[in-house]
Amino acid sequence: MNVLITGAGLIGCHVAKRAADAGNKVVIYDLSPNRDYIDKIVGRDRAEIVAADMRDLPALLSALERSNIDTVVATAGLIGKRVAENSYTGATNNILATIHTLEAARLRRLRRVVYVSTFGVYDRANIKAPIREDAPIGGHNLYTTTKICSEHLVHSYTHLYDLDTVIIRPAGVFGRGHYVGGSTVGMVMRDLALKLIQGAPFALDAKVYFSNEYVYAKDVAFAIDLACSAKAPKQRIYNAGSGVVTRVDDLARAARDLVPNIEIRVTGTAAESHAEYPLDLSSSEAELGYAPQFPLKEALRDYMEELWSEARNV
Repeated sequence: MNVLITGAGLIGCHVAKRAADAGNKVVIYDLSPNRDYIDKIVGRDRAEIVAADMRDLPALLSALERSNIDTVVATAGLIGKRVAENSYTGATNNILATIHTLEAARLRRLRRVVYVSTFGVYDRANIKAPIREDAPIGGHNLYTTTKICSEHLVHSYTHLYDLDTVIIRPAGVFGRGHYVGGSTVGMVMRDLALKLIQGAPFALDAKVYFSNEYVYAKDVAFAIDLACSAKAPKQRIYNAGSGVVTRVDDLARAARDLVPNIEIRVTGTAAESHAEYPLDLSSSEAELGYAPQFPLKEALRDYMEELWSEARNV
């Protein structure tokens, strides 16, 4: 498999590492690639790096042709509040990136496109059970809107041109990243891991660490890797989460288990959250073979070890 990954952030680089580990040819396509970060996650010289804009369709087509790409994983885009900071730029960046990915796939007749969406597309106010992929979607958050729009574009291109596409909807992703795209979950979980490493007393603010479903970046990369290689997947949309909603007290308990002597207080009142029900992973497991490998405590332990290793090597 020759795979091009759009976006050199948290998810994109972890997918690139898995693909390179499996012996695939890997190209990372990003407007401003952080080469030091790519080297740390993927490994030095294990992926070709193309510095180009997703809004430049000819550049994307050139990269696909030059490396004889057959599979694209689309992760590029702004996240969360970064989209709304400049609504026009944020929306056009995310939506045009999707259109150009799909148009390039059509023109190059690629074997598969895996589009990385978000569990934020679900209309949680109208969901009263573990969230299956056919649950209602909707919302007025601009980031969510760009993801829903992009999903519809994926469906339309699939229908019009018989493209082979898969959509992955990750939960709140964390892991070793640089968060230039704006991942709030990634940043707050990094802060938690660093505080655990430092070992000094600290407080967990319930307004920041509200009820959420966290998933480790390595698990999301695993799900995407499976989506790239799955033979004739049936429903074409799959959840990629942990299957567990974590509340602030659960997070504090896991942190104390990892660092038994540390003093952790829970402060504040939890912000309103619709994350009462976790993602249903039954279809992801049955059709892709996905099951999370890193429960929360193990994910935090692995993350802390990576941060320790990085600090020692500075």
